[in-house]
Amino acid sequence: MTNGGKATTAAEAILKQAEDLITPALKTGSCSDPRLLEALAGQLPALGVNNEKQLKLMLDAAFFFYVSGRPDRGLEIAAKARSFALELADAKSTAAALTMLGICAADTGNLPMAMEAYADALSLAQQNDDYSREGRVWLNLGVALIYSGLFREAIACFSRVVDLAKISKDLEASLTPAHINIALCYLHLDEINQGLIAIRKAIEFSSKTSDTHSILNRVLAENYFTRLLLEVSNFEGARQHARLAREFAAQSKSPRADISASVAEGLAEVFSGQVDIGISRLTSTLDRAIALKVTSREVLVALVKAFEYTGQHDRALEYLNRMLDQQRKTQEANVLQHVKRHLAQLHPAGDDESASVEEATQVIKKLSTRAEVLEGRLAKVELKQRDQELFKARVEVMERLAVAAELRDDSTGEHSYRVGRLASLLAKDAGCDDDVIFMLDIAARLHDIGKVGIPDGILLKPAALNFAEREIMKTHAMIGAEVLAKSQIPHMRMAEEIARSHHEWWDGSGYPNNLTGTDIPLAARITALADVFDALIHKRSYKQAWTVDSALTEILALRGRQFDPELTDRFLGLVSRLRREYGDLDALLGQAARSSPFLLARAKIQETLQISRDPTSINTLSRFDLQR
Repeated sequence: MTNGGKATTAAEAILKQAEDLITPALKTGSCSDPRLLEALAGQLPALGVNNEKQLKLMLDAAFFFYVSGRPDRGLEIAAKARSFALELADAKSTAAALTMLGICAADTGNLPMAMEAYADALSLAQQNDDYSREGRVWLNLGVALIYSGLFREAIACFSRVVDLAKISKDLEASLTPAHINIALCYLHLDEINQGLIAIRKAIEFSSKTSDTHSILNRVLAENYFTRLLLEVSNFEGARQHARLAREFAAQSKSPRADISASVAEGLAEVFSGQVDIGISRLTSTLDRAIALKVTSREVLVALVKAFEYTGQHDRALEYLNRMLDQQRKTQEANVLQHVKRHLAQLHPAGDDESASVEEATQVIKKLSTRAEVLEGRLAKVELKQRDQELFKARVEVMERLAVAAELRDDSTGEHSYRVGRLASLLAKDAGCDDDVIFMLDIAARLHDIGKVGIPDGILLKPAALNFAEREIMKTHAMIGAEVLAKSQIPHMRMAEEIARSHHEWWDGSGYPNNLTGTDIPLAARITALADVFDALIHKRSYKQAWTVDSALTEILALRGRQFDPELTDRFLGLVSRLRREYGDLDALLGQAARSSPFLLARAKIQETLQISRDPTSINTLSRFDLQR
């Protein structure tokens, strides 16, 4: 046998081994050797035996890791599958790989990566009139938006699925999850009548429950129906649908279905007067969810609601704190995992970037003649530019995640960029050196990254926050500082200081540490002015945009209380000068946002939705509060 023949045989053996692991894993939901499966999936692109089969097995492996609770592993495989599909130049396969990448990215908390993948998948599907693929992308994009608390946009995506199902029979099975998720969005938005309409449609389309997936969907539908009916005090109807959830869960034998049914039963019992039975059921369900390593957030939310309904506010606060702690840890781990992955891609093993910087620095030091001095100056400039570009590349993922966290406050996604640019201009006006000015522009964009750990119910609340909610909101400053400190990205100290201290007040009445005066880091004092001003002059869900003059009057009124007096004077002069010279402040300050791949993808998706549906159907929630 020739060497070529031996290589082919070895490749076929790897392909067969991968297939033998993946096929039963998908059927049973478990794998005898997950690490081997991950390793084999990574080898598949290089086999060159059967490209179509190789890609399918990669996507199956990614999907297995997603459904088995390891979307981070699925993400790595899906990324390789996307690259492989692009090499094959097959539009259908590439769209499938991009969709899988989006699913895993969303499940690991990376909305920017998910949205960019989905935008590309949508383009491919639409170019090829592949309505079935387009519908599946919209469905998964809607789920990603629910994860991020963008419920209005999610509803628009699911509604697009419903429209496409009228064209493509392949999408009929997607009608049930589309309507289920629309109902869930309306439940979150407290628009109960709309939610009830959607959930009745979901039940109508889910009459056939023949497989595990369709049965799980029916359990979820009955769960949401139960919760919606409780909101309108239809306790008898809620009990009936909770019983149906239990009946379908018994057919499913799925842990997730069992837990969802138990949540519906427990809430129905509590609201119907069987308080002890219902709370006992919910607490045992929480223990079961933790033991099975199934997400326990839904159970914690139910327990908080149950204790609030029965007036046991101390117990409600206990479980609310548990939920907040869980969310914070999960989101922090997700952010750090994505940063670690990004840094590994920038600096592969063996690429000693620090050594090359040191070598360049030594060369500059050795230059002595006039010509060499000129060369040295040029080399220093080039080295500084290189360091700045490297820093920008390192924080790219963190920046996108920070912008995604802000979308619940700022529907445009441009707030963080405008704050960074305005802060850098104020730093320049205050006489800071070029390095500080550059760093501040980038670092200030991350000022609210800690909002990744704040629940949607608080960030999206259209009314004023109560005392407890305000205290929770305040934790975003420390959360952001901790995430940045753990990121292992060099030169992040300024960003960490800004995240922690941009809500400190000059008179000491701010948070989290009640710092006063110049004890507040300079970068945080500068960013605070830019942050509050930009928030005031832009519309939020609970207020109209202030005029620039009104905002400047408010800033002046807070001089010496919230803001550094000297910086306030400089800021007022700076804004007045920028208005005279440029007119449109947003056009000037938001330039960087308009080149963000994430925001470009988001704009592309919104444009598609507005073309295909009534533009007024997209109305993203957002809000702001001066104390935040």
